[in-house]
Amino acid sequence: MRTVMTPLWTMYVSRVSTASTGIDPTTLLWRGGDTETAATSTLPLVVGLHGYGADGTDILSLTGQMPDGFRYVSVPAPHPQSDGGREWFPLRFADPTTGEVAVDADAQIALEQGANDAAAAVIALLDTLGVLDSGAPLALLGYSQGGIVATQALRQRPAAFRGALLLSGLVAVGTVPGDAELAESRPPVFWGRGDADTVIPSLAVEHTAAWLEAHADAEVYVEAGLGHAVSEKELVRMAGFLERLLG
Repeated sequence: MRTVMTPLWTMYVSRVSTASTGIDPTTLLWRGGDTETAATSTLPLVVGLHGYGADGTDILSLTGQMPDGFRYVSVPAPHPQSDGGREWFPLRFADPTTGEVAVDADAQIALEQGANDAAAAVIALLDTLGVLDSGAPLALLGYSQGGIVATQALRQRPAAFRGALLLSGLVAVGTVPGDAELAESRPPVFWGRGDADTVIPSLAVEHTAAWLEAHADAEVYVEAGLGHAVSEKELVRMAGFLERLLG
């Protein structure tokens, strides 16, 4: 079984980034926990960040195959789309006939800005909930665009998280102040992807691999024939990673 979690797009290139409007705590989707006890529970918490065009229900559905005894919260992105989906920051699509899009310095800077704004919104939410001061072990789980945000949040607040899971995503370009700390602490990061993924550009894969090698203790899972999706085999690997990380 292979689960495609969001509609596909052909290049992670940001348009003009919109400043985050913040995330409403009442929109969070929970399994094994709730907003009211977020600040007092010391059970491990996995923070799920969905992909472009989704709404968070897909990430929450994956947690049914993750370890019991943990709390899971799926965070809806702050920006609504006209079709009911949501986005962490805007994206510019490639020409569907040629697949070509300009990957210039301005576009990469815009992506970095969008990722930084979105990651800051996630961290502000966790701070508002009291999670960051609760003493509970925390991990980030991000799919596709949510994976960009998850790794960026790890880069912004390295000491807040035990590690992260990056699924069919990438690490944004640029340098974040927390990168130096990560290069020393090297937190565990699970990076799962398919070798048939046509959504993530090869240059982004190379950049992500190099960044993880320099800043993390990476567990890399590459599945033959898998596209921009999460498979049952990958879910098994993810569950084992979370057990080791937070158990």
